[in-house]
Amino acid sequence: MNFPVRMILAFVVIGAFTGIGVWGVVAVLQAKRLTESQRMIGVGGIVVVMALLVAWVIFFWPVYWD
Repeated sequence: MNFPVRMILAFVVIGAFTGIGVWGVVAVLQAKRLTESQRMIGVGGIVVVMALLVAWVIFFWPVYWD
């Protein structure tokens, strides 16, 4: 298949965001000093931020390429 460079770059950026998000979730879940509710708040915050970044890449970032 012949993908445009910007599409490949978008996939790389989304993959990097996903990797950072998974690393953050694992770090929050392994934190010993946090209570269960604090862990869930941390995980929820990471998920929201990662979803916003991925949505930005998918919907708004290609606009700046043209």
